[in-house]
Amino acid sequence: MIKTKLAVLATLALAAIAVSVSAQQATQAGVSGLLQEGKVAVMNTAVFPEKIGELRQKYEQVQAQFKDRTQKLQALDQEVKQLTQDLDQKRATLTAEKVLEMEQSLNDKKKRGQRELEDLQADYNKALETTTKPVRDKLSQFINKYATQRGIVMIMDLPVSYQNGFIAYWDPAKTDVTDDFIAEYNKANPAPGGAPASQPAPKTPAKPQQ
Repeated sequence: MIKTKLAVLATLALAAIAVSVSAQQATQAGVSGLLQEGKVAVMNTAVFPEKIGELRQKYEQVQAQFKDRTQKLQALDQEVKQLTQDLDQKRATLTAEKVLEMEQSLNDKKKRGQRELEDLQADYNKALETTTKPVRDKLSQFINKYATQRGIVMIMDLPVSYQNGFIAYWDPAKTDVTDDFIAEYNKANPAPGGAPASQPAPKTPAKPQQ
């Protein structure tokens, strides 16, 4: 069936921040010798769309742009569910021709829903990339400034680091700067209209279940 739950599309890239070494280099050369004059920190960029006010507004704008298409897809999903239920309940009492007709209609609706969902996801992703780019560029610059002011020589993005096996252990109390960075960014760059940044981030269509 077609589901429309929200998900953050992608983790914000931190490749543009100014750091003196990469995580791989630190592992190879030894952190104690390579980073002795600076601090290493971790940051969870996956929460940015929820907690960065400016970014949250951009997600909401894109969500509103695709609201009608999402609702039509949800309506089609309900049709598929209802037809599936009717077929399951009435199959024993229907003629073979009627069963075949209902199965064909069900398959057609599923295929149509899959195509429309794929189109919606592609259009949504493109719109989201374009709409959020100015804020993502500002975030990259702000991370650079934030790290420089605090003597941080490397910031590791938690989602990316976990995915690539860079982090085996970290102490959140001493190394996680996510909340502090978000607070500083929102203070320096308040969202237009003072939109709150504490509610769940807007959703994107998820893959349909067959």
